[in-house]
Amino acid sequence: MSAWEGDLLGRAEVAEFLQNLLENDNDDIKVVNIDSPWGTGKTFFLERWCKHLSDERGVVYFNAWEKDYTGDPFISLVSAIRDQLKVQRSMSGDIEDTIKDFTTKAKNIFLSTAPGLTKLVSKGLLKKLIAVEGEELAATLEAVTDEVADKAVEALIVNSEKDHEAVKQFREVFEKLVTEVSAEKSTENGSFPVYVFIDELDRCRPTYAIELLERIKHFFDVPGCIFIIATDTKQLGHSIKAVYGGGFDSFEYLKRFFDITYSLDNSDVELWVSANFDIPKNKGYNCLELTRNYNTNRQDMAWASNKKQVPPDENAVVCENADLNEMQIIFVSLFKTFRVSLRDLMKIRSHIKASISSLTRSEIHFFLLCYLVFLKNSDVDLYKNFIKGDEKIFIESANKKYPPWSLYFITKSVSVHDIALCYLNASKSNPNDLRERLNKNLDRLNYQVKILLDACNGEDYSKYFKLVDLAIQIK
Repeated sequence: MSAWEGDLLGRAEVAEFLQNLLENDNDDIKVVNIDSPWGTGKTFFLERWCKHLSDERGVVYFNAWEKDYTGDPFISLVSAIRDQLKVQRSMSGDIEDTIKDFTTKAKNIFLSTAPGLTKLVSKGLLKKLIAVEGEELAATLEAVTDEVADKAVEALIVNSEKDHEAVKQFREVFEKLVTEVSAEKSTENGSFPVYVFIDELDRCRPTYAIELLERIKHFFDVPGCIFIIATDTKQLGHSIKAVYGGGFDSFEYLKRFFDITYSLDNSDVELWVSANFDIPKNKGYNCLELTRNYNTNRQDMAWASNKKQVPPDENAVVCENADLNEMQIIFVSLFKTFRVSLRDLMKIRSHIKASISSLTRSEIHFFLLCYLVFLKNSDVDLYKNFIKGDEKIFIESANKKYPPWSLYFITKSVSVHDIALCYLNASKSNPNDLRERLNKNLDRLNYQVKILLDACNGEDYSKYFKLVDLAIQIK
């Protein structure tokens, strides 16, 4: 199976572009930040790129979030590097020895610089030794003799020199390991860098993420090793502010660690929805009998109509760049109308799924459910106006705040707000009004007839309102 099978967003081209950049006389680029919001396929991208490289390059994949519970990121990263490089190819005896030395030096550097030990000394041991706090502590420190102070400073200097030597030895053995693995994996095409992929960093505890970046910068910055770190960089910046304070410039701080940042292109929402939007298949869905694409060779007749097809409006959603089903087309039309972020899109998808799970009827009015979820996520006040049934106020505000995209029905394109009003009218009408509306339905579009007939037969559209109100509480 190809490493990039199922790549609907063109990520293979991105990986090839970056690989060419990194491996052609760009030795100054050692840490690359892949920036993209949560839910946009960063894990897919890193895993597939890692698999693609594995035949001719040493590669390591490290899911930071899965190791967040371990406390110190240094040991977890060392373990991942040691274990994954060791099994990728039958290593020579020299590399086996280097891996053992790498592990030993890692142990030494951890014992010298582990933040946990530093915290123990600074917060616990001093207090235990002198058994005083506050003003008493200040007075005690003032009473320390020069001789004791000199010995303390001397001890700190000696320890600092030992720490520096431990770091130096670790980096030397890590560079040796990288060089040997690169040589071992070389082919007739040459030898290449070792890649370390770091995923899910933005989901970690802020302190863990900061410590991991610091370790990479100070301990693993050696020639021949490239780190690819995927983050929602904006979200990571906010997390770091939680540690250092709201006035801290977290984004400038992050630039210290990344040589370049590459932002994944998520502008093709149709391809994103095609790859990421799925719902339970064990339900029946009414999708308005919309038309998925426009075929100029067809002369389809609308049901009970003598009108021939017309081209879709410019803002009508039809299949062009991706093969979307009817539910995905509805989802895209609402995404474009309400202009939500991709992060919110993942939340909206979960609200839709949660609502579907509580609908027991054999047929679900999918558009109504999706529209309500998008509307309430985007504008609670407008949602309340819709539920109250104030059609005039609602449609004026909706068209102004959220210029609508349309769905295509062969003989015309209809805006998503107008389709929603058809449901609203049906939900507020008595049986006589519904029959009158059916008789006056000049468009005779299938979805309009279906909405009115189902309401005549007892379909209660208000149950969708109640379900959305419950599902929206999922954060």
